[in-house]
Amino acid sequence: MKKTIADLRKNLILACRILSGEGLVQGFGHVSARIPGSDVFLLTPRVSLALVKEKELLTLNLRGEIVNGRSAPPFETPLHAAIFNQRADVQAITRIHARKANYFSVTERRIEPVHNHGSFFHGGVPVFSKTRLISSQRLGEEVATELGTNPAILLRGNGQVTVGRTIPEAVMMAIYLEEAADMLYGALQIGTPILLGTEESGLEKKETLPPVDLERAWNFFSDKVRRK
Repeated sequence: MKKTIADLRKNLILACRILSGEGLVQGFGHVSARIPGSDVFLLTPRVSLALVKEKELLTLNLRGEIVNGRSAPPFETPLHAAIFNQRADVQAITRIHARKANYFSVTERRIEPVHNHGSFFHGGVPVFSKTRLISSQRLGEEVATELGTNPAILLRGNGQVTVGRTIPEAVMMAIYLEEAADMLYGALQIGTPILLGTEESGLEKKETLPPVDLERAWNFFSDKVRRK
């Protein structure tokens, strides 16, 4: 278990660097990961993800209370606690501020897939309509309910949330969400986008990112961070 937690902490810091390196966060944003077989989770503190140190990571229970760590927690800690409470399958959460995806949170146009990596968002990415920071249990529960079984949700005018069964998966959903938004935005400038159908999105397989592809993508972005 100690090795598992140590690996989790290292991957959480790596996730921070990847999200920062890809421009999905700047001064704000946070990432969390459930500790397997427990009712607690790790959360980044109220620090820019590019600057977070491993020793600053917090451990919280599912009520959003700090059980270990001295750093100040994010205002939106209730968001993480609520999603972990409502989604047993979710093991990691990113809270990001990607620019292109944010366009679609302030318009009536939903993000829908027009290319392969966008297929995870078939049916449209839900939008939480309230513009407040998700700083209360009630608001956290409302976001979690609106998220449903989706891998991502847009917060109106205030960024996005992605989830995954692992830290790498939550991070890749964040990267692919912005890519899907960019592709759709670009297509709208040229003409009428041709959306992927259910079969084209591969939803009949009921899988997210296959393990071999997830590992390949995570290794690429991890190496990109290390080279910098």
